[in-house]
Amino acid sequence: MDLRKLRYFLTVADYENFHRAADHLHVAQSALSRHVGELEARIGAPLFERFPKGVRLTPVGRVFAEEARNTIGAMDRAYSRAKRAASGELGRLTIGMNDIAARNRLIASKIRAFQTVHPDIEFDFELMVSQEQVVALQGGRIDLAILIERPEREEFNHLTITRDPFHIALARDHPLSSRPSISVHDLTDEPFVTVKMSTFWLPQTRLLTRCRALGLTPRIVQEASNDQMQMSFIAAGLGVGFVNASARDTLGHDVVLRPVEGLDVTLDVDLVWQRNSQSAALANFLAIFRDG
Repeated sequence: MDLRKLRYFLTVADYENFHRAADHLHVAQSALSRHVGELEARIGAPLFERFPKGVRLTPVGRVFAEEARNTIGAMDRAYSRAKRAASGELGRLTIGMNDIAARNRLIASKIRAFQTVHPDIEFDFELMVSQEQVVALQGGRIDLAILIERPEREEFNHLTITRDPFHIALARDHPLSSRPSISVHDLTDEPFVTVKMSTFWLPQTRLLTRCRALGLTPRIVQEASNDQMQMSFIAAGLGVGFVNASARDTLGHDVVLRPVEGLDVTLDVDLVWQRNSQSAALANFLAIFRDG
């Protein structure tokens, strides 16, 4: 069905006069009459009663007018929503993030700022380790990854949003906890609690390599499957451990963080997305981070 014919028909119904409707539409009255006649021929019944000075909808015309208005309204809404989606004002973003990103206050504040400007963009957040995010991004299951140690791949684009240094986590009653910073030599005889190398292989490798260069080989007494478990073990006094400074925002009362002199190992936290992404909503979200 030609929507133009429906609009012509509804204009005649509103004006109850072909001549005035034609003037309003800026079309010839003969063309308007032809379009309405084609509708009547297709339906098989007259839509208007004709009078010398105007027209009036027939019972069939009233039914058709109601449905035509619903159809036009639905199409107008569809066009409007599609235009808003094309400009990034409407839609959905699926974002993967790891534990470090999930607890980062900068990221949370940027998401809040974006939602203030674009309230009709819905978010789905998926908590997954960085390697899982890469696979999900490649498979199109997420629109954006917020991860550490981004992969250098041609199909991805990235934006570094923050750098997260490693600090030493200590139980609050640990003898070293009163110091503002810790020397690696103070940690020589300390038992260490680490996260599993198999899960966090690259950052742990960089961390241990730097420790050895500073003359420290951590004496590992316990591995944890994630940093929450690691923090729990440290709080219980099983040992000390290297954690990212961003963990400070989630520390309980029983654990403190201190910088380690010379330990200049940081993790880049990156936004990573498909280079060929056509999502206007994603482009607007990235702009929030680029604009500072």
